Amino acid sequence: MNKARNIGKAVCRKLQKHGKLGLFAGGCVRDKKRKKTPKDYDVVTNATPEEIKRIFKRDTCLLVGEAFGIIMVIRQGVQIEIATLRGDGQYSDARRPDSVIFLNDLDPIEALRRDAERRDLTINAMYEDPISGVIYDFFGGMDDIENGIIRAVGDPVQRITEDPLRMLRVARFAAKLGFEVHPTLLTALKQNAAMLRPGTAVAFERIANELEGILLSAAPTVGLELLMETGLMGQFLPEMLEMTGEKAMGDPIWHPEGSAWVHTMMVVAQAAKEEEKSFEFMLGVFLHDIAKPRTMTTRVEVIDGAEVVRVSNKGHAEVGCEMAKVICRRLKLSADTTQRVSEIVRLHMQMHDYNDPTIRRSKVNRLMSRPDIMDLIKMQHADCMGTGRPLAERQASSHREYYLGLLEAMKNDPTPSMRAGASQLLDGRMIIARGFKPGPIFRVIKEAGFEAQADGEFTDAEGAEKWLDERVEGYRAMTQADITAALAALTADASEVKPVMAPVVAGSTSSSGQPGTKECC
Repeated sequence: MNKARNIGKAVCRKLQKHGKLGLFAGGCVRDKKRKKTPKDYDVVTNATPEEIKRIFKRDTCLLVGEAFGIIMVIRQGVQIEIATLRGDGQYSDARRPDSVIFLNDLDPIEALRRDAERRDLTINAMYEDPISGVIYDFFGGMDDIENGIIRAVGDPVQRITEDPLRMLRVARFAAKLGFEVHPTLLTALKQNAAMLRPGTAVAFERIANELEGILLSAAPTVGLELLMETGLMGQFLPEMLEMTGEKAMGDPIWHPEGSAWVHTMMVVAQAAKEEEKSFEFMLGVFLHDIAKPRTMTTRVEVIDGAEVVRVSNKGHAEVGCEMAKVICRRLKLSADTTQRVSEIVRLHMQMHDYNDPTIRRSKVNRLMSRPDIMDLIKMQHADCMGTGRPLAERQASSHREYYLGLLEAMKNDPTPSMRAGASQLLDGRMIIARGFKPGPIFRVIKEAGFEAQADGEFTDAEGAEKWLDERVEGYRAMTQADITAALAALTADASEVKPVMAPVVAGSTSSSGQPGTKECC
């Protein structure tokens, strides 16, 4: 028995000693039935908030939810939420009831049933007495767990009307538990999807929280497919609807699985297998091909004597990067999250080309020094494995082992200055000492110094000084136009490797009968 459960059980025992109900509620009861360890233990009682404070006067209590009958008791670093059994009044803001009615004057079992009535799903509307082991299940939650069903408590439309975000919670629980949605609830989701009204009835921040729960669940594709099927996806991420249209079809050679949506679901499913994954990583995976429909072009090739319509999506990573930024801002995600997500989208195609041993070491060093390098490596692997091509082809396209070996080798390079993430030896003080003032020329010199260090042209500060002295006159002679041109070249990102793309020409024929362009992902 874990620490949190022991403390929660002690809280229930203390309430019961004072003549009050003290029961576990909601998720912890559901998870026990599923033989899973709950993250937390919530307690319900028929004691009022004032009575709860008196009973736990020797404990640390947080009162931020007191108006809604919620007191947080903290013991040994564990937070136990204690809620007074209640019924809700009207919902004018489609999130919180305008008022709550404490049920402490009712018969305890009737109060418990009334409290269960206001909850969203049957699997979340159960209670357990941890002292006696008795389960209180008024709406068939235990049977629904046995049968793998997600069902609303009472009228699903009423539950949705009270808080439209509950529709996204259905998708999250479907993804988390792998359960099917009851037909009546599924119909209600489809008929009421427009009630989500993001930004008005439901804050984008709350939508983002539910999307995070879906993406980090055991089976994210279950939740995502449900969002598409019910029309909920279009309420907050309408760009994703394009992934199933005419412009979304994949190349028949590289993507025999079909549409960009099907490919994305396969890649998301592959990424979900990673032991370590973050919301930023999974959202980047989800959005990695968001621009394919907007960049689709076709051409005809003759392969084995037959005309085949080939599909290209040149530039979809770059366009997708900007679309990802728009989506992240819409969801009110932080600047850091937006950067991480959009970079996964921007670089996912380039990661298919960095296994070329002829690439300059400085470019590879810069890539391997990125803080998100593991996300990029996992993205490349998932992108290759998430197609309908034969397994051997998919495995051969994955560079995971190559990248991990390269990363390990560069981290342990016998020359410390050439290791991935090594500090730059040529610093600003050296540049200033040679008469340069801080400004654009600084970046030009430092970037050149970084490349030289990564390529092994010098390995210590003394070598960096010598390297700079040999070139200082050339830098002094640079005009403003020279500096501007050099900075423009740097803007293209020193780590970028542009894949060689054959021109899209209608009727082009590959003499080998094989695709002449790299469109694998």
